[in-house]
Amino acid sequence: MPDKPFIREKSLRNMVFKRLAEGDRSISQLARDIEKDGVKLHRLVLTGYLQALAEMGVLREKDIPPAKVYSLASTRMQDIYESLGEKLKAIEPSKDRRARLAAFVLQRMFRRCVFYEELKRCGLGAPKKYRSIVGEERAEARKILEEAGITVPPSDPAYRVAEDFGSELYDLIADELVERAGLRSLRQETKQVKLNII
Repeated sequence: MPDKPFIREKSLRNMVFKRLAEGDRSISQLARDIEKDGVKLHRLVLTGYLQALAEMGVLREKDIPPAKVYSLASTRMQDIYESLGEKLKAIEPSKDRRARLAAFVLQRMFRRCVFYEELKRCGLGAPKKYRSIVGEERAEARKILEEAGITVPPSDPAYRVAEDFGSELYDLIADELVERAGLRSLRQETKQVKLNII
């Protein structure tokens, strides 16, 4: 099989995530799996790529002599759902508005429609006011999640929320960035403010 001269980073990541979603893999196993997908990589390139993902916290790396074995860490995507759900529960009393706000934040962050499975990962229910997404847009969004290792049931509804929660979006993302970067000590704490109910 000839070497492919160019492979996009996103494609390689998707191949790695797809295989690791099936179970832990050594570097040799991943190299063989990726070659089956039609891409032959030098082992050192793959090793460096996997180590970088492990340093970023996306993968877990274990030494099981004579090999290093990689697995999916609790992915950032899964963590963001839980974190968003907790933040919204703390500041928004209305369950329906929480669900609409979560759908809006996720659709803006990921630039696609949002599935009920994602809202469940936030610990939230389905929004009452939304536009149902079907067809190609839904299929493409579902494929993105599947490639990232998140299973979406075939019958799972997909949503778009038309309301603009722009100011809340920026506050929530700023809070998330501060927490993830460990910069809370730089922040002046203020009294927690409830979101205005529309």
